Amino acid sequence: MDGRKDTREVKEMLKAAASAFSGSDPADRDLLAKIVELLPCYVVLVDREHRVIFHNAAFATFFGEQKGNFCYAAMRGQSKPCRVCPPLRHLTRKGASVMEWVQQASGLAFRVHSYPFADAAGHRCVLKAGFNITTNLRMKQALDLSEQSYRAITDNLSIGVALMDTSLRVKAGNIRLGQWFGSSFRLEDRVCGMARCGAEHELAHADETHYCPDCPFHASLQDGQGHEKEYSSFFQEGGERMLRLVTCPVKPARPGQTRVRAMIMMLEDITGRLRLSQQLQRSRKVEALNALAGGIAHEINQPLSALHLYVGGLQLLLEKNKNLPAAVTRERLNYIMREADKIRSIIANMRDLVKKEGGSPLTAVSLAGAVDGVLAIMKRRAVLRKVRVSVDVPVSLPSVLSNEVQLEQVLVNLLSNAMYALDSVPESGRGERRILIRGSCLPETRRVRLEVADSGPGLTLGTERIFDPFYTTREGHGGMGLGLSIVYGLVTLWGGEIGVVQHHRELGGAAFLLDLPQAGERDGEVESVSSESANPDDGEESGGPGDVN
Repeated sequence: MDGRKDTREVKEMLKAAASAFSGSDPADRDLLAKIVELLPCYVVLVDREHRVIFHNAAFATFFGEQKGNFCYAAMRGQSKPCRVCPPLRHLTRKGASVMEWVQQASGLAFRVHSYPFADAAGHRCVLKAGFNITTNLRMKQALDLSEQSYRAITDNLSIGVALMDTSLRVKAGNIRLGQWFGSSFRLEDRVCGMARCGAEHELAHADETHYCPDCPFHASLQDGQGHEKEYSSFFQEGGERMLRLVTCPVKPARPGQTRVRAMIMMLEDITGRLRLSQQLQRSRKVEALNALAGGIAHEINQPLSALHLYVGGLQLLLEKNKNLPAAVTRERLNYIMREADKIRSIIANMRDLVKKEGGSPLTAVSLAGAVDGVLAIMKRRAVLRKVRVSVDVPVSLPSVLSNEVQLEQVLVNLLSNAMYALDSVPESGRGERRILIRGSCLPETRRVRLEVADSGPGLTLGTERIFDPFYTTREGHGGMGLGLSIVYGLVTLWGGEIGVVQHHRELGGAAFLLDLPQAGERDGEVESVSSESANPDDGEESGGPGDVN
């Protein structure tokens, strides 16, 4: 039989029987013996010599038929009496006792209640009633082991953990709190004084509860939810530290009850993490500055090359013709001024891109006109590389909300990338070197799509890093890995989106898809862009759809 509640009535009956048995007549003794046989606990009578003079069926079930045998031999398998036998002391003390013992052979545990007893002849004996508590004992041992395991886990955590009552008095805590706060961490003290969670008040009375204005404990007690707070405190060793405090309310297990009955506090030292975060932020600022410097150098390379070409051409003309017509000189100087203005605009745009504030004004820009302007610049380079550029950008497309100079930058970068990708395509055998520029309207999203595709090898690597700064597949070819990063930054700055396709459905190479926001009605007509091959005249490559720069 397990459980004290179940054994209470049996014990009372045995105690009454022990006191009344000696005066009972034979019929009463027989009735009592039958009742004892039905009891779930073992019952045994032992005389002064430790000999078993009576036992019930339950005793025989546990230890076998043992009448006449010594109790220490029958129950424990010993050859001599136990060194201490509490039950036999009742022969002189005339009182009851309770003891627990475990049979080593079977592992069964018993709780034994012993009472003084006198048989019909007046001989004094001991009446023992043993209740099987094996299950209870094993449950207790498992619970103790579980508590030890949880204690070992919590004591080896890198965070401080404490259990508190609703008055915020510490009922239990791990060793981490003691290491951090030393003598300030004591059981039954209020956690505010121990953790120094930012409270500036002093407790006037031990039974008075005070809360900080933003106390997470008080908030958890009020709404039954977890809360957290970051604050600075002083450790016993190590000086000032930054801590993250998390409160977890403990609610009753019974449904329908929401009242918080206890609180778990978790305290984490985040000083090292914050330092790493600050270092990371500083590193990112340096990286941004490097990207800005590299981006400026990358972008002004195009107009600088054009400047070099125009100045060199003008110088050559002057050497050949001392009396160069003023109109020709003005034309060349206008080209030079245009490229110089473009460099100034690029620097201003790059600054706005990094700052993400203010920014260059966005206006309605004709996509067809922008493509036409870029093709005029890129014409010569395409001819030298034997690349055919096909254009399908209807003049009827709505204008896009953009910056004209920035849009030209984007197109130059994408075309340069595509041309670089086509360098790996032989002039004969696989097919022609071709770039397709196509524009279309997306009425469902009020956007205009610009597609730039090539017939190169396509993208064989993943595209998840293609727009990252300084990421390039042009190893050893001077690529800085900034071209597509700048394109991505400019397109998103206008409120647009850009995506990449590894293999174009028509040309087979890579393709970039730009979805640009519409600017509304166009202010005037724009000349149509020719569908013939267009090949620009100068500049450096930036990396392409097939090879990323």
